[in-house]
Amino acid sequence: MTNHVIDTNVLIVASGEHADSPFLSSDHPVENPELADIVLQWLSMFIDSNKLLVVDTNGAIYKEYCNKLSDQNYGRRAYIDKHDKGQIYYVDLAWDDMDPDWTAKLSEELKAIVHDRSDRKMVAACINANSENHQTTIVNACDTDWIGWEEGLQGAGVIVEQLIDEWVRAKWAEKQLN
Repeated sequence: MTNHVIDTNVLIVASGEHADSPFLSSDHPVENPELADIVLQWLSMFIDSNKLLVVDTNGAIYKEYCNKLSDQNYGRRAYIDKHDKGQIYYVDLAWDDMDPDWTAKLSEELKAIVHDRSDRKMVAACINANSENHQTTIVNACDTDWIGWEEGLQGAGVIVEQLIDEWVRAKWAEKQLN
């Protein structure tokens, strides 16, 4: 069974598509409602599954979720539901002492690849869960950075599942032209 570190953008897109969530479709960058619905359906299936949500023991990943979403947002409810069912796997992370913003320590090679400091905690959580024999992936919806880091992350044993792969790769390619 594969467990998941879920990038906050997945929770935001799903929240924008859920009928009972105060987020709107216009609150996220996935313009195509059919593609955004893929993200919502994936999160719904994840919530109903026995798969574990992987987060850090210090709560930095959860804090990021809370900074972006309220308790009423469907994406945040996903965390709460997993917590209530005992389906969260906690991993310890080492933190960069020089960065007060909860930047997880990574190898020098990975730090050079993963330039977004807030995403380093997700990479570190995935690596640590995998090292503890919990097959884990990172799940992404619309953050194009994960495409650029893909090869280097795979070399470190980190797999990123792209929920709307074709869309995010097209957006990444557009950014490369600018």
